[in-house]
Amino acid sequence: MRNRNRKYLVLLTAAVCVLTACSKNLVREGTEQLEQGDYEKAAAAFEQAAEEAEKEGERAPEAYRGIGMACYAQEDYEGTRQNLQKALDEGGLETPIIYNLIGVSSMKLEDYDTALTAFGKGIELPESGTVSRGTKQEETADYSEVIREMKLNRVICFEKKLDWENAKAAMAEYASQYPDDAEAQKEAEFLSTR
Repeated sequence: MRNRNRKYLVLLTAAVCVLTACSKNLVREGTEQLEQGDYEKAAAAFEQAAEEAEKEGERAPEAYRGIGMACYAQEDYEGTRQNLQKALDEGGLETPIIYNLIGVSSMKLEDYDTALTAFGKGIELPESGTVSRGTKQEETADYSEVIREMKLNRVICFEKKLDWENAKAAMAEYASQYPDDAEAQKEAEFLSTR
């Protein structure tokens, strides 16, 4: 799970560069710190970028996204939710990864309704998209695994809420889409007893 989350942070870091073309020094610095795993310095750089943008009357979705990613890496789940939502509210790029991080953070905070909402929005997005690391390095991001994870996390949320009917329905849908998932098949058997 830890390596998968690092992979998500790297993909989101690439998305930061899409919106800014890495032109702002503080955003570039924060992005570099994220890639190096120095999350405290990354958060500080992104926070400073957000403050400067606010002073200039500009929006700073890429800065809030960066703060959210740094918060997630430091297991500050409330900070993750607040900053990633702020990034979206300011017109930031919507990706399945952002919604997954909001959803997982909400699960960690035992806020299953918010998690379900985030997973629902993330699942509706395309399974692939173009990301860039500057002006000339574009690559296609494959979001299929994160979407798969969100679909399974929906089942878990329903279970935590003791909403067995929706848990069964979500599991049946998941199991039909991913019949190779042996653990999901066991979970489906468990849910059939509820």
